[in-house]
Amino acid sequence: MKRLNFHAALIILFLIGFVQLVQAQGIVVTQQRQIPRVETLRVEKHHVNISIENQLATTKIDQIFANPNNFQLEGTYLFPLADDVAVSDFVLYIDGKPVKAELLAKARARSIYEGIVRSMQDPALLEYIGTRAFQARVFPIPPNGERRIQLEYSQVISIDAGLAKYTYPLRTDKFTHQPVGSLAVSIDLKSKHALKTIYSPSHEIVVNRKSDHRAKISYEGTNVHVKRDFVCYYSLSDKDFGIDLITHRDDIDEDGFFMLLISPKYEVDKKEIIEKDFIFVLDRSGSMKGPKIEQAKKALRFCVNSLNDGDRFNLILFNTDVEQFSEKLVSVKQERENALVFVEDIIGNGGTNINDALLAALADKPDPKRPRIIVFLTDGEATVGETDTTRIIKNVSAENNDKSRIFVFGVGYDVNVNLLDKMAEQNGGTRQYVKPKENLEVAVSSFFTKVSEPILVNLALEILNIRTKNLYPQKLPHLFRGSQLTVLGRYAGSGKTKLVLRGDINGKKHEFSNSAKFPKQESDHQFLPALWAQRKVAYLVDEIRLNGENKELIEEITRLSEKYGIMTPYTSFLVTEDGPQRRQLSRARRDQSVPLSAVQAGSPKPKLARSVAQQVEESVQLQQLQTQAQVAKTAVTVQQVKNKTFHLQDKVWVDSTHKPETKTKKIEFGSDAYFELLAKEPELTKYLAIGKQVIVCHKGTCYEIHPPKQP
Repeated sequence: MKRLNFHAALIILFLIGFVQLVQAQGIVVTQQRQIPRVETLRVEKHHVNISIENQLATTKIDQIFANPNNFQLEGTYLFPLADDVAVSDFVLYIDGKPVKAELLAKARARSIYEGIVRSMQDPALLEYIGTRAFQARVFPIPPNGERRIQLEYSQVISIDAGLAKYTYPLRTDKFTHQPVGSLAVSIDLKSKHALKTIYSPSHEIVVNRKSDHRAKISYEGTNVHVKRDFVCYYSLSDKDFGIDLITHRDDIDEDGFFMLLISPKYEVDKKEIIEKDFIFVLDRSGSMKGPKIEQAKKALRFCVNSLNDGDRFNLILFNTDVEQFSEKLVSVKQERENALVFVEDIIGNGGTNINDALLAALADKPDPKRPRIIVFLTDGEATVGETDTTRIIKNVSAENNDKSRIFVFGVGYDVNVNLLDKMAEQNGGTRQYVKPKENLEVAVSSFFTKVSEPILVNLALEILNIRTKNLYPQKLPHLFRGSQLTVLGRYAGSGKTKLVLRGDINGKKHEFSNSAKFPKQESDHQFLPALWAQRKVAYLVDEIRLNGENKELIEEITRLSEKYGIMTPYTSFLVTEDGPQRRQLSRARRDQSVPLSAVQAGSPKPKLARSVAQQVEESVQLQQLQTQAQVAKTAVTVQQVKNKTFHLQDKVWVDSTHKPETKTKKIEFGSDAYFELLAKEPELTKYLAIGKQVIVCHKGTCYEIHPPKQP
């Protein structure tokens, strides 16, 4: 047997430490030439620590690659670098040893990228054509061994109208087809000017504000399929309220999209926190016996102890009858200890008199200077007194007259979901469901912490000189300390504007404003159209779920869901052999669905038995869609790229604007004509990166990319 001789050239992309075999010479064994099956290197760890002080950002990356093969691999480490990044320092270490890195110009980097795309027959790398890159030789990665790569670079972040954007290139899931073992991104953000907005459209971040001038931002996950670059916006303003505008408008002949991010200052004097009235309405019926009532009592004790001395409150218990701690609202400072004794004696028994309990909570005349918040908690349906859902809702709304905000907690799967959701929706609150085995105390305590310190209430928003429409949420909530309000909408026209926020502080009207500009065209914030559509679909679906179906709402949900690939508990795509034009919206229930098209066609309305557990899940998911700051996952057969939506049809990604009768210009993937097209129309790179078989329409021409013919 001849000596084993193996060499593999590979590319390691910094983005998530991507490693891929590009070409391999065979090994010679007993006169036969064999090419071994080469496993892609695994990314065991990818941790990113960013320090941003004023406008200087220093990014440190720590990655560990594991070689699952029984032979060593050698290769090149490529780090794509955006055109707008001005790097002031770049340091690369491999297993703790410094390695010299070369900055490649765009032309040289493009040549390398194209070579990889050709040889690997994988278009995913097209997204980085047109960018610069750092390149360094990687030491051999031993068989079944690991290599640790540490990278550090600095850049200056630009600020436009007080808003800054930090981007870390992370999106290579389409290229690696495997998850990252441990992914973590953290930012230590410091500024001499006060921090207001902190927002990520790409990842669900945790924001820990240390002060007005410092915040820590983090994201963590295990076995993560990375689909998006990490993006974080933050704004700087020494005003009491930050009011920041983000816009997107690809086509100047169509309405644009906008997002307003409204954030109060973090550091406030106790005198600036609005004194409020809290009324806790607790179900103590027989079904609450045991762990649920004990957790509820712990939650009540936490809330009572956390109230400010200047607040007022009351406790109302209900089963068959209604029992009040006090006949009227009382001072926290004077009655806190007595209330804690009252909570200790709560036991569960009897029926469920929801109607009378809520009317008792609304009987005390509210003080217009103090926001009144009612927390209503129940684990069952009304069984005593008025039990009709419609009449209970009508009674509560008539008595409340929009004076109090009612926040509801449904415990378990025996609740009347329709009643609780309508109660919250019609009375300016939110709904939250605590599923079996979830901790009620944690849920209520977490909610109370968020709403215990109101800064501005009874909000109203005005945008001057610009026509806006389809704003969500339609009713603005109170602003609390440490909170952030996101408003999405469409706009027509363009030009300078004044953003005006009005609200009450301790009964007095206050006004806050900021200057901004709505541009004629803006293509930098590609996430906005899908995020706006997601909010609108969630709102419309909730309208249908709570108030019944109608043809107009169904058609609008169908149109938006088809265009943006939005999935909700009430929407799914039924892909037929006739292609995306035959997709129909349906009421989806995981394992069963009934087409809404039957309703549109005038056929009898389909009946579908739904368990309370399914109704709870629908409500939870819809509220998440209404408040989620990131674009939710789309259907597996749909991809949203920039301003286009592609549907998978017979293994081909088809542009939703393409019509079957339209002729296409056919181009072979990886051919000279393919790369000549990309050089001529660089905007196509992001669209063609989704696959080797794509139909895309651009500037009046529809291109059909097809795989190379087999020899």
